[in-house]
Amino acid sequence: MKYFLKSLLPVLFCVCCQQVMATHYRAGEILYQLLGPLNYGVTVITYTKISGQSILADRDSVTVDWGDGTSSIIPRINGPYGVGCQGASPCGELVLTDVRKNEYYGVHQYAGAPPPDAHGNPGFFVLQFFDQNRLGGIANIAQGNSVNITFYIEDTLFYHGSFENIGGYSSPVLENPAVQYAFLCDTFRTNPEAVDPDGDSLDYHLVPCKQDQNDVVPQFLFPDNYCNQNPNCVLHNSCTIDAVTGNFTWSDPCAEGFYNVGILIHKYRHGVCLGSMLRDFQIIVLPDHNPPPKLIMPRDTCVQAGSVLKARICATDSNHNDTLTLSSAGLPYRFTPPAVFDSISGKPELCQNFSWTTTCDEIQLQPYMIYFKAEDNFTSAGPDPNGDPYHAQDIETWQVRVIPPPVLNLTAVANHQSVILNWQNPYSCSTSANFRGFSVWRRVGCDPFVPGPCETGLAGTGYVKLTTGNIQTYTYTDNTVVAGQTYSYRVLAEFYKLPPSGISTLQYDNQESVPSNEVCINAPIDIPVILNADVVTTDAVNGQIYVRWAKPLAGGVNLDTLQDHPPYRFDLYRGQGFNYSNPVLINSSTFTSYYSIPDTSNNFTDAGINTYNAPWSYKIYFYATPNTVGATSYTDTIGSTPSASSVYLTIHSSDQSLNLHWNYNVPWTNDSFTVYRQNHLTSLWDSIAIAYVNAYTDTGLTNDTTYCYFVKSWGEYGDTVGGKFPRPLLNRSQRVCTAPVDTIPPCPPALAVTNECNLYTGQAWNTTQYTNHLKWTLKQDSCSLTSVHYHIYFNANDSSGFALIDSTTAKTDTTYNHLLSGNIAGCYAVTAVDKAGIESELSNIVCVDNCPYYVLPNAFTPDGDGHNDYFTPFPGYRFVPKIEMKIFNRWGELVFETTDPEIRWNGNDLSGHAVSDGVYLYSGYYYEQHINGLVRKPLSGAKKGGGFIHVIRGK
Repeated sequence: MKYFLKSLLPVLFCVCCQQVMATHYRAGEILYQLLGPLNYGVTVITYTKISGQSILADRDSVTVDWGDGTSSIIPRINGPYGVGCQGASPCGELVLTDVRKNEYYGVHQYAGAPPPDAHGNPGFFVLQFFDQNRLGGIANIAQGNSVNITFYIEDTLFYHGSFENIGGYSSPVLENPAVQYAFLCDTFRTNPEAVDPDGDSLDYHLVPCKQDQNDVVPQFLFPDNYCNQNPNCVLHNSCTIDAVTGNFTWSDPCAEGFYNVGILIHKYRHGVCLGSMLRDFQIIVLPDHNPPPKLIMPRDTCVQAGSVLKARICATDSNHNDTLTLSSAGLPYRFTPPAVFDSISGKPELCQNFSWTTTCDEIQLQPYMIYFKAEDNFTSAGPDPNGDPYHAQDIETWQVRVIPPPVLNLTAVANHQSVILNWQNPYSCSTSANFRGFSVWRRVGCDPFVPGPCETGLAGTGYVKLTTGNIQTYTYTDNTVVAGQTYSYRVLAEFYKLPPSGISTLQYDNQESVPSNEVCINAPIDIPVILNADVVTTDAVNGQIYVRWAKPLAGGVNLDTLQDHPPYRFDLYRGQGFNYSNPVLINSSTFTSYYSIPDTSNNFTDAGINTYNAPWSYKIYFYATPNTVGATSYTDTIGSTPSASSVYLTIHSSDQSLNLHWNYNVPWTNDSFTVYRQNHLTSLWDSIAIAYVNAYTDTGLTNDTTYCYFVKSWGEYGDTVGGKFPRPLLNRSQRVCTAPVDTIPPCPPALAVTNECNLYTGQAWNTTQYTNHLKWTLKQDSCSLTSVHYHIYFNANDSSGFALIDSTTAKTDTTYNHLLSGNIAGCYAVTAVDKAGIESELSNIVCVDNCPYYVLPNAFTPDGDGHNDYFTPFPGYRFVPKIEMKIFNRWGELVFETTDPEIRWNGNDLSGHAVSDGVYLYSGYYYEQHINGLVRKPLSGAKKGGGFIHVIRGK
């Protein structure tokens, strides 16, 4: 079970034990700090009124409910000791005129994590505080009668697993007070200034205030819904909060007074909600006109860890007589070294410098929220004109990401069928606790990509990650290069956090660095380079594929003809499918010197194969240096090409269209494809489309007409090989012929069913045959045009397991009469069928039920005259298969019983003797036949199924 709030009575009893003699609660929230596994320090923060009788309701301690069935009384810990408060604890802190901030602190150790619920959802604890009374006169609660409404705040702590596997988390700290001033018709802006010590993501929503865990306060209205439009206010009255930044805007308050609203803050880590906090927030709208100051902010930005972020923040005020105070808050001010922004005051304009020397330990995925506040010193004729000034303020949120710096000085060296990468050692953030190593990325071709200053990672840039796990070294050898290709390489530094268990699969807050510099390099060409696997002839027996390759380059990082000297041999193997399975040698050629090898005309036509049913793959093995002079066997294999397959085309038929799809597995890059279709009139092959993916749909075709196709791929190796290899590399698929057919079912009809039950409700219906009348319609769109007739389905019991009972012969036949005997109940569905025999889905299912009728007379005359000699139901009864009936005399003796709905009592008792004239009582039930089974009903409508019968034998 989940851990919910325990009964309210014990806590309310504690509250009632305290002095509740006046209004005092304005606002508040609960903070929690993780001290150890399942151990929390909790701070309940309240803002109270202290003038007048409210001082009598002051609390030097409060009761907090831990959500596990226990509660504790915790003391106030903030402020000076002295007069003006109850008890011997500190008296709290005066933060605004007649607004006292109270902080109460306690520690709680939970016995264990709450178990998940029956559906597997995480268990949770709900920390709660509630007390009487709220401040009176809150305009948007209970129509201003808020004095008797309970003040309630809560936090929810979710548990998705053990502490070891999830890690600890504390609540955000809200650095801006929960009571603030606004001015009539002047836009009010603020922010809770949430600082999350764990760097988790926060999500903000406005919600109604609550009076307990399950109930909102009565007659709650959001502030903008409370007051009507004030003609003196320029802007429309609206109240919103930004879900990401927490920026709260009310434009424009159109009635003075007190207003409260709930701010619900969810805390997320790696997309998982860890908990929530409910702040009860109060806005005091004053009657003055005081336009707020205006902040001039830099754009949201990023900074590479280890660098210094600098900015200049300015503020102005249209009232030049006001003195402005510029301040800032946020998590960066809690770091070592902290960010620097000194609070200053001045008028009418002022600016201040911000500086933050970041460290690698401050890298995180979520941006840091840095809050800047500009306040004036306007004095209002408000609740206390002799008190402190009532400030108007502007608060803005600056989002700053601290990102990992790039890996520096990446270099690449080509080696025998490999590329060796190296980069600067050490990496600037290698000592960070969350640094997890490097990942190596590669793409084909040189890379024009220039990452932006805040751009991290390489997803979506065409690069493919080569390393399966992060590497800890400063070098990497790529042994998967293809001779003849050009590659770009980049390296990323990887960061993520781990829970206390250290299990890497539970990592979170993953962050990749800015990409390193790019290195572009040609793979060594010390082996042959395959160029073609081109289908020349399509046939199941005598198919042909043209295979071509280029010789290796000599010198430099390529073929060393002194070390690997002639004669040279090229062995061509053919394998099955795209993946070169079951290879066989099909050709071998030998050359006595390097220069006797043709440059690009090494080729072979593979004939007598089945090119119709499957693709083929080819690979060339390159040999040098025989064992001895004149030997015919080779022991040195310099290397082999990657396998290269033919392009294989498949076609799937559809209605008036054919869906072409092709595959291949080649070492070069195919970047486009030409689709050819044979012309029915000229028999020539026409180019009908150019595709940039491996699929194309040819539409507007005639069903049942054969069309033939092949596809030509356009490819190349890297573009910096100096023109060694031909470009483009053209390779054709096999030719495929097929016909489009109608494979799309028509739309299901819309069905309606009627019968005569409505005509005979509560009266006899003298028939033994019943008819259900079916009528259906088709949608007026293209999916109904192909329908040619219909199938009718029926099920006598329920709406599943339908059986086909009949079919129509024409599209215009849209009615059907279903004749049944002794029963009319059942369910129907209709389908549409097209000329290809494809059937639609079932129409809507329509079920009809019986309309039973069973009425008994109250007299009969068993005198043998052939008229009314039997006691039976009135004629025309229907859909009653059985009854349970007993007839008794005046002394309660059973004289007759039956289960036959016809009854047919002849006036004799169970021994066969005629009963005397008089009144006889009966009891029992009759059973109506309905679509879902028998339904028992009392005879004659009496509650217990009772009635009477007059037996009349005389005249």
